[in-house]
Amino acid sequence: MIGVGNGSDQILDLMLANLCSKTTKILTSDPTFGFFEERCKLYSIPTIKIPFSEKMQLNIDDFIKKSKIADMIYLDSPNNPTGFQFTRNDLKKLIQSFKGPIIIDEAYVEFADSSVVSLVKQFDNLIVVRTLSKAFGLAGLRLGYFAANKKIADVFSKIIQYPYPLNTLAIQCGILALEKSNKISSMFSLIKNERRKIIQNLRKTGTFDVFDSSANFVLFDAKGADSRVYNALIEQGISIRKLGKLGRHKGCLRVTVGTPEMNSKFLLAIRDLLE
Repeated sequence: MIGVGNGSDQILDLMLANLCSKTTKILTSDPTFGFFEERCKLYSIPTIKIPFSEKMQLNIDDFIKKSKIADMIYLDSPNNPTGFQFTRNDLKKLIQSFKGPIIIDEAYVEFADSSVVSLVKQFDNLIVVRTLSKAFGLAGLRLGYFAANKKIADVFSKIIQYPYPLNTLAIQCGILALEKSNKISSMFSLIKNERRKIIQNLRKTGTFDVFDSSANFVLFDAKGADSRVYNALIEQGISIRKLGKLGRHKGCLRVTVGTPEMNSKFLLAIRDLLE
């Protein structure tokens, strides 16, 4: 069953506000989606956080162990801001081992190689949240949805959700976007290829710690030179995100995968900066 919301943020917010309390312990990664973290703080919901390794990886066995003291699990898959994604088999293993609700946020899944949305039919505790803001570029319309079992979807849609969460324009644009999703699948392949090119070229410099990604961005640690790299790129009209400290890394930057021309300009600017 499907439920809809005024963006996936609203879906997550309503689930936290109505399904959790100050005694609900939510297991998640550190870092995770910033909005989710902030809403947990707002509602005084305690979180159990498992940090990323030095290579920005997570171990599913750590989550299975910690899940024994948790009431709910939230994972963004791929992760924001790292781009890390568990394999489908790892996530299935976690879902099978956990009895409480588990929310998998697939905001960036179109840029990845796997999804767990089909597992909703097998597991009543699984909620898969998606958005049309990323891959479809419709962030301004505020249109998100989730897949879950009928009981969860009915409770959300009939009791928790507002009477009129979406406007007519958002509904019609959303339907049109989903109907034409096959026509833009080639764009996702292009982004994956360009992402691979960015990762390979950044690693070739030998200057940065560059992390694998299953999203439409690449995270790298500039090792203390993050401000210098960021400012030098800004001077050339190239805007990337300066994230600073993430886990054990103190100089993290994140570049979004753009067009081939944009990516080449970014890589050329990096090369010139390091010469």
